[in-house]
Amino acid sequence: MPSDVLQADLQHSDFTPTVSPYAVICRAEPLSSAALAAAYFAAYPPGVAAGTLAEAQTEMKESFAHEFGHLLENASFVALHQGSPIGAIFVVEESIWDEDISGPFIIDLFVDPRHQGQGLGRALISAAMSACKAYGADTLSLRIGDGTSGAALELYKRLGFRELV
Repeated sequence: MPSDVLQADLQHSDFTPTVSPYAVICRAEPLSSAALAAAYFAAYPPGVAAGTLAEAQTEMKESFAHEFGHLLENASFVALHQGSPIGAIFVVEESIWDEDISGPFIIDLFVDPRHQGQGLGRALISAAMSACKAYGADTLSLRIGDGTSGAALELYKRLGFRELV
């Protein structure tokens, strides 16, 4: 098992999706891919995700086109602040990179840095966890890497994500 994968047990978790007074959390839709690209591009340090805004736009389109796995539209969400997308979580049916990991997999979670600190990461993850549990999934997994901040790692742990053994 890869050491950079975290997984949450959904069936033994009792949680309620977090409501954010700062933003509306709603289902991610392909029409929002261009607007999401700016938040995506801003969220990652240079060289970690898309190198340009145009590349970010392409990656958003590819996410909705299932290029990174079959996107679970009922478990993928966008955070809107005053009607503009400022963050998102994308969940696929299973990882296309890790054969040994079954079940829903978070391929991306990001919040524009200008809007961080408002509980949006927690709201997006808890919405995805709740949706995956309702979908009948036992677990939800994600991969941590160079773009994972210490704050994000702590949030994952508080929400029950643990290293795979």
